[in-house]
Amino acid sequence: MERVLITGANGLLGQKLVTHFSKWFEVLSTSKEDQSFLPLKNFQFTPLDITEFEKVNEILYDFQPELIVNAAAYTDVDGCEDNKEMAWQVNVEAVKNLSGYCQKNKIKIIHYSTDYIFDGQSGPYSEDAKPNPLSYYGQTKLLSEEIIQESQAQHLIVRSNVIFGVGTNIKNNFFIWAFNKFKAGQPFQVVDDQFNNPTLADNLALATLEAVERNLKGTLNIGGAEYLSRFDFGLKVAKIFGFDAGLVSPMKSSQLNQKAIRPIRGGLNVDLAKTLIQLPLLDVETALEFIKTYYELG
Repeated sequence: MERVLITGANGLLGQKLVTHFSKWFEVLSTSKEDQSFLPLKNFQFTPLDITEFEKVNEILYDFQPELIVNAAAYTDVDGCEDNKEMAWQVNVEAVKNLSGYCQKNKIKIIHYSTDYIFDGQSGPYSEDAKPNPLSYYGQTKLLSEEIIQESQAQHLIVRSNVIFGVGTNIKNNFFIWAFNKFKAGQPFQVVDDQFNNPTLADNLALATLEAVERNLKGTLNIGGAEYLSRFDFGLKVAKIFGFDAGLVSPMKSSQLNQKAIRPIRGGLNVDLAKTLIQLPLLDVETALEFIKTYYELG
């Protein structure tokens, strides 16, 4: 295998995928923006909105990828409640188009999903747990999984959760948000009743690369090694970066009045990934130490 097409390449995970995959493969990175947020070193970039199916198919037939890594998604959980048509087009119809191409051309698709396909009653969830999404976002992501499975395309569905890290021009993630609050010396609140296993984007990208090398198929949970509340995640940010932990205080999810219901005990059981992938999956403190060591934070 030589040619890999990556969608959503300007997002946090997309940037890490492009960085690592381009060391081994001929990569065409695509994103809806006009240019790559990463310097064009050993990969190509072309602007692409995955909901523009004619353009997508034109690029696919031109580049002839041997693998598609779909890191594009509409992930604004509350936004999905307001913009259901956009969520449907990006998270469902675009996936149907990509998986159809993969099935027809006998190539593999890697697609990212989420613990939000579950109701959060009994997490962390294994690969064979029964889904029951609480939000429209979760519904669209579950449908995307089912579409890929039913397409009979070769596939690996990677479920992850609370992806965090540092990138160029990226949207806020929990780590960046908490870091900036601490740095500004602003008291803030974080929910202590939502549980997940946060996932460093760099770790997830490298685990995906290994999954490709091992030709893993089906559905696989790849997440962090530590299951904890969002509040405890915030405390660890304070600890590793030397901030005043007294700035953060706990609150309940019900106080947020969010449009979309979040799973309370979400997260993903990563026992299977640990048996199939050699790369260590990182706990939160190790992941934060990695960020502190390798990235310049303003």
